[in-house]
Amino acid sequence: MRPLAATALVTLLAAGCASGPLWPWWRPTELEKAERLVQRGEYAAAVAAYDAYLVKYADDEHARMSRATLASILALQREVARLREDLAKREADLERLKQLDLRLERGGEKK
Repeated sequence: MRPLAATALVTLLAAGCASGPLWPWWRPTELEKAERLVQRGEYAAAVAAYDAYLVKYADDEHARMSRATLASILALQREVARLREDLAKREADLERLKQLDLRLERGGEKK
C-alpha cells in the first residue's frame, strides 16, 4: 500500500470517530441555524438550536461558549425588564405621593 493511500485511509477512519465536523469549511445545519437565529436577534430559539447542535457535537467548546453567552443575554434581558417594571411602579408611587403632598399643601393653605 502506498504511504499516501495509507495516510488517507487512517485519516478517514479517525475522522469517523470524531464528534466534531469533518472539515473546517463544512458547517452542520444545526450550527448554521443557531447562528442565523442569533443574527436575527432570536436568542431563545438560538439557544435551543445550539442545544440541538451540542447533542451531536458535545466537544465543540466554541458552540458551548456561544450558547452560554446567549443564555446570559436572555437572563440579563429578563432582569432589565423586571427592573424597568419596578422602576415604573416606583415612579407611579412617587407621582401619587406628589399629588397627595400637593393636596395636603392646598388643604393647609385654606385654614
